[in-house]
Amino acid sequence: MKDENTMKTSIPHGTTITPGALVIAATAAATTLAQSPLPSSLSPLPSGQGGPATPYGVCAHLYGEEFPGLDRSLALMKAAGIGMARCDFPWKIAEKGDGSWDFARFDAVIAAAKVAGITILPILDYSHPDHPMPTEDSGPWREYVRRIVERYAAACPVFEVWNEQNGGTFCGGPPTADRYLPVLRAAFEEIRATAPDAKVAIGGLVNSGSVIQYLEELHRLGGWQYFDILNLHPYSDMRNNPEGLLDKVLEAHRKQMDRLGVKPVWITEFGWSTSERLPGFDPTTGKGIHQGGTDDTTAALWTARALGIAFAEGVEAVFHYELRALERDRFHRESHFGLVHENFVPKPAYLAFSAFTSARPAGSVQKTLPWRLDGRPGQTLYFPQWTIPDREDPRIVPLPGRDAGMVWTTGFEGVRHLRFNGATASGQQQGGGTPLRFFDAFGKELFPLHTEDGGYDVFVSGSPVYFAGGELEPPANPNL
Repeated sequence: MKDENTMKTSIPHGTTITPGALVIAATAAATTLAQSPLPSSLSPLPSGQGGPATPYGVCAHLYGEEFPGLDRSLALMKAAGIGMARCDFPWKIAEKGDGSWDFARFDAVIAAAKVAGITILPILDYSHPDHPMPTEDSGPWREYVRRIVERYAAACPVFEVWNEQNGGTFCGGPPTADRYLPVLRAAFEEIRATAPDAKVAIGGLVNSGSVIQYLEELHRLGGWQYFDILNLHPYSDMRNNPEGLLDKVLEAHRKQMDRLGVKPVWITEFGWSTSERLPGFDPTTGKGIHQGGTDDTTAALWTARALGIAFAEGVEAVFHYELRALERDRFHRESHFGLVHENFVPKPAYLAFSAFTSARPAGSVQKTLPWRLDGRPGQTLYFPQWTIPDREDPRIVPLPGRDAGMVWTTGFEGVRHLRFNGATASGQQQGGGTPLRFFDAFGKELFPLHTEDGGYDVFVSGSPVYFAGGELEPPANPNL
């Protein structure tokens, strides 16, 4: 892909990416953190308005296979502007077979995260060898929940109850709402009784069957009252872009909540695997772990676009799955979701995520403006916008104003003339204004032509362009 803003922004698969101005701090840290210890003191991100302190999270198996690299993982999160880590706190790890309890591994995760300025989102899961999934009111399940919440509520403002219980893999039986309801109800009651201010997220609902119908049934059974946060895992096919799926999924849930009751929406898993397709695998006859993913650069661009769509649709927090790709099998899909490689070296998606959090830092407020314009069949222009917080952030270069956003297209690419409210004409400083600044999907600064009418000739494509210093006027015509 060739970007005429700089003529040098295409990133072939496997090449090294040179970070740009927006992500200098993140990428400079990332290049050393692969072999460096965790810094001794990192301050937490400031709080936003009405939601979590930061809207950016990542999934990481910190208690298990990723525990030996715990400090490096947390430091890489911090460097990328990620403020939350979603992590299993498995029942079978806490409660031993002899009835004793061991929280040493969880304690270590919480302590290291506190030093790094990362908030942990614990997942309360799964069945215990001595206690199956509590499909009826279960005293042992309640005790486990109560012990975890008592111990960690001061550090963890939200607890998630189970994971992908509607998908079959993790529920140990039919993935029905009536089997999950006792689990959710008991956990909710224990959390409320133990830590009344803590929030409860329903276990992440994966795109398997009808999520809408699952929630309808849960509501019919009386379960809508037992969670505070609607939690989704809206994966697309590993070879498909997010547009046309993610936005439609979120809009369908908004319509449903208009009837059932509005709740904040979190996405606690999304992402694209970069695994290779197993030789001989026939995608026309089935899907599975060996169907292959997409290339590194495409996954990075889709990550940025999915983040843009999610926040434009009103999602409160988004977690990428996952931080570190364990890369045990180059054909296995689950081994290649990470933002960084097994050796902690950043993948392109890490740099794209970093660029997004720099362009839209924690505390930003999404603008309620049109952000999508359909053109000819298959051609859509996307331009979500936001206001960045009025504060200094060491991760962000000085910007000419608090108005910011991003723009990209599907189905076509080329130079577009874009106009911005508050922008000055070329060569002029009317009213003390300054020209806008532009950055590519990986944080490299761009210098599109600034025209005499105050607009900019910007090359738009599937690779998002960030802008700061003005509010984009919706184009009259989405087509080039």
